[in-house]
Amino acid sequence: MYSFEYAVVPLAFISGIWIPAMLLCSVPWVQKQMLYLHRVTLFPGKWLDEPERAGFLKNQVAPFLVPTKDGERLFAWLIAPLGMYSQHVDEFVREKGGIDRDMEERLAFRLLNEDPEARLLVYFHGNTATVAQGRRTEEYRMYASGASEKIFILTFDYRGFGRSTGSPSETGCLNDGAAVLDWALNVANISPDRIILLGHSLGTAIATGTAHQYIAQNPPVEFAGLILCASFTNAGNAFSAYSIGGVLPVMAPVQRIPFMQSWLTKLMQDTWKTDERLADIMRKSSKFKLVLIHAKDDMTMPWRQTEELFKWALRGALGEALTEAQIAEKVDVLDLGEAGWQEVWKSGEKMASKLIMRHGGHDTMTKWAPASLAVLQCFGLSSPSTL
Repeated sequence: MYSFEYAVVPLAFISGIWIPAMLLCSVPWVQKQMLYLHRVTLFPGKWLDEPERAGFLKNQVAPFLVPTKDGERLFAWLIAPLGMYSQHVDEFVREKGGIDRDMEERLAFRLLNEDPEARLLVYFHGNTATVAQGRRTEEYRMYASGASEKIFILTFDYRGFGRSTGSPSETGCLNDGAAVLDWALNVANISPDRIILLGHSLGTAIATGTAHQYIAQNPPVEFAGLILCASFTNAGNAFSAYSIGGVLPVMAPVQRIPFMQSWLTKLMQDTWKTDERLADIMRKSSKFKLVLIHAKDDMTMPWRQTEELFKWALRGALGEALTEAQIAEKVDVLDLGEAGWQEVWKSGEKMASKLIMRHGGHDTMTKWAPASLAVLQCFGLSSPSTL
């Protein structure tokens, strides 16, 4: 990884491609297309009405629409866990499906709504494509596999993605996250301590922003946990750290020039300040569980972004301007061998954990076992000693 950076950063300087790239990034329309890539949808991401083609059983997935407070309609899937499906297989098979059906009449909804032991994982996907994208459907099944009778998955497309109406923006996507969680809390009647928010890539910013909105309420609403995979500190840093196709970090020189990094950050229309929001969440929470996961070989978004977020979270929790040495004194470090390493900070019921995996890349790391274990432990379905 380091030899790669040493090779491409000088190349970016010499070629000068970062200069026109910076100028392009100053254009709001270009920023939007690069950040969200919502117009890019490939098969099987278009099979929204045919989840069985992605490996699900008949009616295991209930598609429905979630209205937002500003008049958009979001396409969503509620996925029943396989263990629960097996107990009601005849009812699922005989059920009439389709997005036109009243969601509250669907079997998946009733099983979630009526079971006081049910848990709900709300999945915030990254940019491009839809809820039906192949690798995402694999993740849904994986996250539910550890407690196959308890964990339901709720996933949705942000405005402008797939069949969701509208066009994405920071304000709009935060409205989307709030609409989906309002549905979970007030329609499905799932208490916040039975809900986990899990975000990947762009979804980490949206999930964090949404959690931040709820903890700022009076009284504050705290969910069971927030799991962020391949996250970034803010939009400006994400743009300068991003590598096209995981190969060419065209903006890498900007990171080496502080005043240019600051200038680029100020240009962002959608700032997505996950760093500041995480610090505020940890400052205000009483029992919040935060899990940060990143792969060291992520060539799209460098793992150092997660390193920085962990520092922001601890400074927010402790209310101190800590140095790296002081942070190191306050965390337990766990050597996980070839799987990577983990740093954990705990205080009462509040916890922040950072797991750096040695392998996994950007788009596949969420399918690895550590992410599934984090889900189980945030839900209290496994030993909480490590995350």
